[in-house]
Amino acid sequence: MIFFEDVSKFVLSDINIHVPQGISLGLIGPSGSGKTTFLKLVCGLLEPMTGCVHTMGMNPVKRRRKLGSMSGTLFADIPLFQEADTVEGNFRDVKCIYRMEDAVFEKEYDELSGRLGFRSFEKEQIKHLSLGQRRRAELGALFLARPKLLLLDEPSEGLDQIGKDSLRELLMERRAEGVTIVISSHNMEEISAFCDRIALLDRGSLRYYGDRELLLKHFAPDEVMEISFSGKLPDLIMYP
Repeated sequence: MIFFEDVSKFVLSDINIHVPQGISLGLIGPSGSGKTTFLKLVCGLLEPMTGCVHTMGMNPVKRRRKLGSMSGTLFADIPLFQEADTVEGNFRDVKCIYRMEDAVFEKEYDELSGRLGFRSFEKEQIKHLSLGQRRRAELGALFLARPKLLLLDEPSEGLDQIGKDSLRELLMERRAEGVTIVISSHNMEEISAFCDRIALLDRGSLRYYGDRELLLKHFAPDEVMEISFSGKLPDLIMYP
């Protein structure tokens, strides 16, 4: 599904990775480690300086329009909607872009607006929405056409716990349907709870790629132990 061979761009250096179809991948790492650059290379917004990238069997730069019709992408630094238009109006634009039939659009819109909670402000202009409201609507637009690939940069930013739970449920459903999902996030707890695999980027290098358990074995300190008590703290003097 996603293939990087000796890819370098900006901070990223000699990245080699293969993400199979149907995998949910969590991208983690400190700010400036190359997570957003990685996603932009996958969808064709950036072209590698060296190496090659293939997404869904295509060169994402040369076939960006074709790839865009089969994928959904959300970046924290790139607006998805027209600011002066309403939520409802922007969804109509998405409908046209993906050439969705009226009945299919209405069915998907009705379900997503209820689950993500943006129906109550669908008549509002985007520029008047809070960050959380905007994010709910943007996520709905990504899920609308049921793309085969989802690329999400900090998708839970601005969401309350109800919104985060709704997002996680939708992602789990799409993963079960065989959708490939790549999520960039600083929230390790959310990443580890959902993703099949984790890629750790640090200073532009791929330090780790694999499952959560092996990541913890490689990087978590063995000498640290956390103990939780369900009742009162026992008198430790009684247990020499």
